[in-house]
Amino acid sequence: MGLSKIKILNNDSGEVLYEFELDQQDEAYAKATELEEIGLDITLKSPGLTETLCDSLGLENDARADYEQSVVAEMDDHDGSCCVTYQAESPSDKLQ
Repeated sequence: MGLSKIKILNNDSGEVLYEFELDQQDEAYAKATELEEIGLDITLKSPGLTETLCDSLGLENDARADYEQSVVAEMDDHDGSCCVTYQAESPSDKLQ
């Protein structure tokens, strides 16, 4: 697995249209805005904490899956905690 990237996805095909380095967030948002203005249905997807941590630690395949499952289990054990907030996605919230 490669390092975490900010991705712009085509919602119709699921295809990755553009990828940006994490330090290119402004450029990614500008490109996403440009694509939406020309009528493309896109989603801007930024990697989360667990993805970037797994990449920085070099975790792959089974180790990555095990870690991600342990994070989900830990969050489930602390349901209602002030540290864990679930945010529902809405179709109108395309820039994440």
